[in-house]
Amino acid sequence: MILFSDKIQIIPFADKYAEVFKQLNLEWLTNYELFEPADLKYLDKPRQVIVEQGGKILMAMMEGFVVGTCAIIREDDSTAELAKLAVSQDIQGKGIGRMLTVESIKVARKMGFKKLILVSNKKLTTAVHLYESLGFKHASVPEDTIYETADVYMELIIN
Repeated sequence: MILFSDKIQIIPFADKYAEVFKQLNLEWLTNYELFEPADLKYLDKPRQVIVEQGGKILMAMMEGFVVGTCAIIREDDSTAELAKLAVSQDIQGKGIGRMLTVESIKVARKMGFKKLILVSNKKLTTAVHLYESLGFKHASVPEDTIYETADVYMELIIN
């Protein structure tokens, strides 16, 4: 028996995936009515704004297609933000978001970050539950967050 996870490959971002990175994220942001112009900072220029600034983007591939994304955005030498976790609507609920998040934690740890942070929204109950199950702890939303809809803030010590 082949497990679904055996069909998924996690690979690093390449420029040829920039448009699908944007599309997958716009899909969920729009569906949950959470899209903000601040999102475009990362979605329009992922290489320049995330990768070239010391972060990483992971892509979940299945049968040659990108079906999920997750970004590690460098905040400073010790802290990174877990962001832009997206899985194609057609195959949600199969553990791909968990795979991307777990791999992102491993990659962030290897990169030398000590802490991962994230902002989210209470509407995203499945995502918030996923983060809780992986050890992220709730804290107060920072006043300087760039997202008006952010009403969830979580942290995970990784090193």
